[in-house]
Amino acid sequence: MRCLPLVLIATLSISAAWAEQAVTTMTRDELLTFLPNKHVKHVHKNGSLRRWVNEPNGEFIASSDNKQFGNVTGTRTGNAAGTWLVDNDGRYCVTINWKRVDEKWCASVLKGADGSYYLNQADDEHRIEFANP
Repeated sequence: MRCLPLVLIATLSISAAWAEQAVTTMTRDELLTFLPNKHVKHVHKNGSLRRWVNEPNGEFIASSDNKQFGNVTGTRTGNAAGTWLVDNDGRYCVTINWKRVDEKWCASVLKGADGSYYLNQADDEHRIEFANP
């Protein structure tokens, strides 16, 4: 019975190590090559689905199903101009000038072994999709 806690701790440690190995942080150089022309799909923490295309010049037009403000404004969708870049720390940075609020963030891009992508943390809440045109 005394061995059970040790086995559990060892199993959890191995699982944590495996989870860390299952994703890699993309480098600045990788992102600079990877991100231009990608079609991006991202769900904001408020539940809004947003889409845009990373134009090579660092600009894009984002669309959203507008779940945060849609009921208030009476509109179901919204569009806004935005910019993207890779900062000196190798983070993907996005600015979107929505009608009611400006959005600005930077995040490390994690790549899963299965080809999935995440922002800062490898879980469904932080998933982002990048697709080729």
